[in-house]
Amino acid sequence: MLIVRAPTRISLGGGGTDLEAYYATHGGLVVSVAINRYCYVVVQPDDNERVDIIASNYHNLAIEPSVNGLAWNGSFALPRAAVRHFRLRRGIRINFGSEVPPGTGLGSSSSLAVALVQALGALIGETLGRAEIAEIASDLEINRLGMPIGRQDQYIAAFGGLNAISFSANGVDVSPLTIDAAHRQRLERNLMLFFTGSSRHSSEILRHQHRRTAHAVPGVIESLDAIKSLAYDTRLALERGEIDAIGELLDMAWQRKKTLAPSISNAFIDECYSLARSRGALGGKITGAGGGGFLMFYCPRRSQPAVRAALTARGLTPMDFRFDLSGVQVLLNALKLDVASLRSIGHDSFRGVHQLQGVLDGRRVSHTTNTRDSSASTAGGARK
Repeated sequence: MLIVRAPTRISLGGGGTDLEAYYATHGGLVVSVAINRYCYVVVQPDDNERVDIIASNYHNLAIEPSVNGLAWNGSFALPRAAVRHFRLRRGIRINFGSEVPPGTGLGSSSSLAVALVQALGALIGETLGRAEIAEIASDLEINRLGMPIGRQDQYIAAFGGLNAISFSANGVDVSPLTIDAAHRQRLERNLMLFFTGSSRHSSEILRHQHRRTAHAVPGVIESLDAIKSLAYDTRLALERGEIDAIGELLDMAWQRKKTLAPSISNAFIDECYSLARSRGALGGKITGAGGGGFLMFYCPRRSQPAVRAALTARGLTPMDFRFDLSGVQVLLNALKLDVASLRSIGHDSFRGVHQLQGVLDGRRVSHTTNTRDSSASTAGGARK
């Protein structure tokens, strides 16, 4: 059995500037932190000569040995694409699940992609670094499946921790923020998440934003420039230990974000946001693309009981969390298989790991510390 997990995330600034329609010309920056709500992938040997993919809700997909003809759409599009990328053909069962509902703005789909890449890479004996895992996951979701999403989710799921992530046409740079433990703990304690009770498909919101960005619709580029500037301010405030400043910066960015697409907010979200602010929250936002999912607030501890009571009375559900500092991890690897028997021999139109190396070299995917540079397949360390 092989067990892998990858964290979900909350974004503190810069959301939307990680879309290629913006960063390819203007450069993007997000400040994001991984949290301990995880997506899991479990891989087991199977006597059947096929690949079985099973979701946590008991939906099942059986993939026959001829994987080159796999479709890329439907509810199993991502695992289909991942299986095809690694050219798996037989004798494997893949189970996956998530601690958070899909479509709630915490990046769970990309966390699952990261966990799948790590699991299948480890399964066939590939040693993948965190940047490679993030890049392959991005390639699967954005290029192969055509999902109109940004690139922050795959990188924060792979690296974990609190990072400033820069995007440009030349590559991605992951910079862990220099912040002492006391300030990090204060930030963690003062952030609150509330589930609004509704999920949403972010694709239409993001496609609308992508079109408006690509066509330089008046006001959109200006708003994204302002959101990016606020992300720089967020990074600086955190590094200076000015933790309470995050509340006001979140509020300023939220007001800008609502101008990017008409369905990012709605009357109920606006009502709950105003209610939390009236009870002492300094600022917040809807997580992810918007339209539903989780509301996040920065709120001093003394005001949290009042905010929690007010939002709970409106039907929202609080969710406790902690920061995740580890990123994607192999929790258990007890497989004893001939990996050569797991891969098909024929030509595969997907780019393999070594073919992607040219993309990595060309894009300059980098990070500024060696502590997370080691292969994620060994990140589980003592847990193995």
